[in-house]
Amino acid sequence: MSDKKYHFITGLPRSGSTLLSSILRQNPRFHASITDPLASFINGIIETLLNEPGMKSEMPVERRKDLFRGMFDGYYKNIDREVIFNTNRAWTYLTPQMKELYPNSKMIVCVRDVNWVLDSLEVAHRKHPFSPNTVTGGTNKSVYDRVDMLMEEKGFVGFPYIGIKQAITGAEKNNLMIIEYDDFCRTPEQIIKAIYNFIDEPYFKHDFQNVEANWKEYDMEIGIPLHEVKKRVEYKKRDFILPPDILQKYARMEVWRV
Repeated sequence: MSDKKYHFITGLPRSGSTLLSSILRQNPRFHASITDPLASFINGIIETLLNEPGMKSEMPVERRKDLFRGMFDGYYKNIDREVIFNTNRAWTYLTPQMKELYPNSKMIVCVRDVNWVLDSLEVAHRKHPFSPNTVTGGTNKSVYDRVDMLMEEKGFVGFPYIGIKQAITGAEKNNLMIIEYDDFCRTPEQIIKAIYNFIDEPYFKHDFQNVEANWKEYDMEIGIPLHEVKKRVEYKKRDFILPPDILQKYARMEVWRV
């Protein structure tokens, strides 16, 4: 069995998870990357075990745990780093399972005002209006159609939002650390130090003026550049481009602040 330590990065899109991964990977002991399918693989197996006849007897609990741990070890077999951060927005749906598999693991949950998340996606859409992406909506749809699609139960924003609501009220809530995007951009060193303290790791001095990241290959797959990271971490204020009625509809949804 691997002696690697596993942690998780999750939360809302456009809320700093890619920036966080790009910073953490500066530490030579850490591995962090873009969203990958490991959480989907695990969830798919869980659903199979629940629905396939005979699986309960064939796959008792301890054997299931061994299978899932084996998936982690196999997935990261060739990654020569001690501490692994896996990124996926579905991890908030799997907090009980991850707590059982890796009791010392932590989840870093990146969040932001829902309206700013939606606005950021709309900005990206308008910058690339002919991009054949499956994230921000079709070129023939209105902003209202796009936002409604994003906020559906299985939508790009709605899905992780529901997962966050579930996780922050669950028995594993103490294993979660909420990171607000604006705070992260304003005080990156303070936030990163807090993360190190949360995961109980010795601090590594990061360079917030020269963050290196190249996720172009991933963006080419989804059809739109949503994971560009600027070299300097800083907060920039701008105005909304979403219509006022949309902003009103999705105002005050930040349940993690209650």
